[in-house]
Amino acid sequence: MMSSASTSVAAGVAPARLSSRARTVVAPARARATMRPRRNVGTIAAATAVEARTVTTKSGCVVEASDAGEGRARLVVRVPEPLLQRCYDVVVEGFNDTVKVPGFNASKKGSKATSKIPMQLLINHVGKKEFQSACVEEALQNSLPEAMELVAATALQDSERITTHFMDMFSSFAGVHAAPSDEMVYEVMVEMEPTIEFTGDYKSISVKVQSPGDASTAEGDMEKFYADAVKDLSTLRVITDRGLKAGDAALVDIDACRIAEDGSDGDALAGMKQEKFQLDTDSENIKLPGLLDALIGMETGERKTFEITFPSDWPQAYVRDVKARFTVTVKELFGRSYPKEDDALAEKIYPGSTSIADAKAKILDSINAKHKYDLDRAIDEACVDALADMCDVVIPRSLIEEQGRNMYSEQILSMQVKQKLAPQALEQLASAKMVNEYLTKQKDEIERVCRRTIACEHLSKLEQLEVTGEDLFAEVEKAKAEFEEFGTPYDENQLYAQAQETLEAKLAFKWLKENCAVEILPPVRESA
Repeated sequence: MMSSASTSVAAGVAPARLSSRARTVVAPARARATMRPRRNVGTIAAATAVEARTVTTKSGCVVEASDAGEGRARLVVRVPEPLLQRCYDVVVEGFNDTVKVPGFNASKKGSKATSKIPMQLLINHVGKKEFQSACVEEALQNSLPEAMELVAATALQDSERITTHFMDMFSSFAGVHAAPSDEMVYEVMVEMEPTIEFTGDYKSISVKVQSPGDASTAEGDMEKFYADAVKDLSTLRVITDRGLKAGDAALVDIDACRIAEDGSDGDALAGMKQEKFQLDTDSENIKLPGLLDALIGMETGERKTFEITFPSDWPQAYVRDVKARFTVTVKELFGRSYPKEDDALAEKIYPGSTSIADAKAKILDSINAKHKYDLDRAIDEACVDALADMCDVVIPRSLIEEQGRNMYSEQILSMQVKQKLAPQALEQLASAKMVNEYLTKQKDEIERVCRRTIACEHLSKLEQLEVTGEDLFAEVEKAKAEFEEFGTPYDENQLYAQAQETLEAKLAFKWLKENCAVEILPPVRESA
């Protein structure tokens, strides 16, 4: 989360940046002003407009609130000189209690200084800019929380940004010994809960989903899985007494060029030249029509030249409909020796099987289970995407950034689980540079996830879908266990917010699946 006084700002204006002392002083006060339950952005269906008004706070600050467009509010805060003077006095007293100047009594821990350091000497010792910085920070502490009260009810938590340059506020402390010389004025931009509207009837969503597989394809998928498993258990032997046939493997040199209009060799086809290419005649990766047929029968050491025209729908556009001349040399041939297919092989084909029939049955069950899982996921995705497509909302920048950081953290955690990354590697991945690169490159995907999340939250509100405390606690405990297993630090409050969103999404998915019209299209299999 971004703090109120240390974030990015409008174009051309540098942000107000707080020193470590400022974060210590200002953060608690800001927290008191904004520490409220984080409201789901989906709880508001009507426009969150910011009323233009001017108020005077209890401390005497004048705050002008106005609508800044794009779901933002602008606050102009005027801090009067009397309040600045009180802030100045607090800073002077604070430095007298902490700064050690030779010849003057420094305070002991838990007590006040017994004598005051002359102001000029104090400022010289502390530094004028550091002193002014402390005064500005104290003024922010005493004015920002009250200013935020004007929009606290509908502002996104931790989205406030001071857009006035921090150094510009120094001018308010330009008197003798850096005393207040004028009121301090600064501007704050705050992102408001977004306006959310469904542009269509969310109760009448209909989607079409391609089936990943059904009874008509499962048997074939099972037989292929079984054949591949047996093939993996086979051994290769060098062949010297015959040519290449289906089922064999080979090492070949391949080259190809265009055929010129006069029939001569033209330009070489980029990416086609391969030396000792591992050719498997059973591989599904041999897509070029006619290539395998041209190689069948070739013997070790044989060189052959032949012509093939690339199909008009070939993935690489630069060779579509190109008539090419291929030259292939067979370096080595290998035949396969397959194991005897008896019940003793079953355990190797599929762990836990007692016979070939049992292995095939277990493979079929596994394929059917995967088809069901994939279909359920596809239906969830299609329904929530349809809902998101009708969700008219301007997504606040802070939500996009927060979601992006959460997604990046999950990615790092997943990498840690799979690869057991060293601390140094983790530190590098978690650097600001790497995070910002991720936010930039994945911007579209992050916004898509945000829109889906907002749509689901709004649906949950409209349909009064509520997460139980028991489910929320269990989800948080599960997340904490994952973080603690790998020694990764976490913010428990943030875990609760993420768990809430996750569980709400599950409830929304369930509602959508039960209420959307879903047409299951038959599975598609590539022809052999």
